[in-house]
Amino acid sequence: MHRSGEKGVALVFTLFLMAALSAMAVSMMFLAQTETSASRNYRTMSQARYAGEAGVHKALNYLVYSYTAPSVITSYGTAASPYVTYSGNPVVLSYDSTLSNYPDAAVKTAFAAAAQGSLAVGTGTVTYQATAKLISMQSVGIYGGSNATIQTWEITAVGTVPGPLPATVEVTAVVERDIVPSQSYAIFATGTGCGAINLGGTSHTDSYDSRNMPTLPPTMTNSNGGVGTNGNLTISGNVTVNGNLDTPRTGVGSCSAGTPTALTGGGSATVTGSMVQLPQAKTYPTPDPPQSPYLPGTTAQAIPANSIGCTSLLNGNTGASCAYDSSSKTFTVVSNGATPLVFNNLTLGSQVKMVVQYGVLGVPVGGPNTNSVNMNVNSFVLGAQAELNIGSNTALVMNVQGTGVATPVDFSGGVFANASYKPENFQLLYGGTGRLELIGGNAAAISVYAPNASVRLNGNADIYGSVLCNTYTNGGNGSVHYDSSLTTKFFTLGNYIMSTFSWKKY
Repeated sequence: MHRSGEKGVALVFTLFLMAALSAMAVSMMFLAQTETSASRNYRTMSQARYAGEAGVHKALNYLVYSYTAPSVITSYGTAASPYVTYSGNPVVLSYDSTLSNYPDAAVKTAFAAAAQGSLAVGTGTVTYQATAKLISMQSVGIYGGSNATIQTWEITAVGTVPGPLPATVEVTAVVERDIVPSQSYAIFATGTGCGAINLGGTSHTDSYDSRNMPTLPPTMTNSNGGVGTNGNLTISGNVTVNGNLDTPRTGVGSCSAGTPTALTGGGSATVTGSMVQLPQAKTYPTPDPPQSPYLPGTTAQAIPANSIGCTSLLNGNTGASCAYDSSSKTFTVVSNGATPLVFNNLTLGSQVKMVVQYGVLGVPVGGPNTNSVNMNVNSFVLGAQAELNIGSNTALVMNVQGTGVATPVDFSGGVFANASYKPENFQLLYGGTGRLELIGGNAAAISVYAPNASVRLNGNADIYGSVLCNTYTNGGNGSVHYDSSLTTKFFTLGNYIMSTFSWKKY
């Protein structure tokens, strides 16, 4: 068979194959270029986004740590929507101070300096510029202090990668600060180290609700007696925490100073609830110290068991009166609540009883209303078997200054009583770093707010209410019965949170 008619077919196949290979090569080249461009675009977009996020965080850092919200907000349109207004226009802080609509020029300048900048990326730089708009603003009362202004800001930052292949990304976040209950634990310790709360012996925590007390003393529930700390809880012996442990720490076991665990246990001690990891440490504002003109002095003020003690107690106090019962060694100090009672370094002598009562001396206190009496002291000490008693229909707020005193409150020698079993009727506020010595007893209901102080509960008797301090230790077998109604009584500023976050590219 002759095949001369098929001569050259290999060349044809070769040409087709070369064409196909060329097409594939061209396709691969374009694909490589597309992938390279996509990678480059993704890289520049990511760089722009990170620059935008940097702008958000720079603005946030300024608002959280350098900016002070106005204390008087009457000149602002707080009911406007969607932004708070000033002089009819939304309140704005901008990287360009000329675009800011804010009444304080210093704030405008400071924000403009903080809200723009550049970041080195490889051999080049990226830039960011941020603007903040005020969404909401309100004045709230803070436990242990005066009013505070809380705000919600919408921060928008633009990150830019300059050059022949630029990229721009806009990042938006809403930053807010809310109010939270200040006394939401049986015990909370702001300390960050080992044994921030140290419980031993046969103590425990549990709860009751002073809004529902058909009988006194109230009936306890083996729940809702949770504790919290920014550091470590150490329990030993027969301790029972009837509730959760809240802490930003993790892990169970031996605690070291550099890396504290959440819980260190021993013996039969247990936490009946869950171990809840907080997203960040809790912060609590320092309560305001006693204010002028009602500042306590630092001289000793001992109250003896005789009628002369009334003269000493009333020294410099207006709107108050005093009566002494020699048979019971009882001083009844009556205040109309208009001005604070002011005492220096006050010590009640042995077996002396002091009753603080709202009203007018000799006139019975009637009606269901509880009235507040403020007491400013530099320090308060109960001598052997001495007693501090909160009278009927009376709420005592003790503001402790603590100047030059290591232990500004020492109840360990005596006892205090608040027969209402409502801890809001005896509030102990202290902003210093000294030591508070407490002791429990029948009707020892108290709300302690001392975020920088160390607290020690002495003896084997219990207290009712809540303790917020830097560190807490029980020196005996005393327990803490948490009043769950406190979550509705006192509030403080919560941590700043970023409630929303979004971004888009151009």
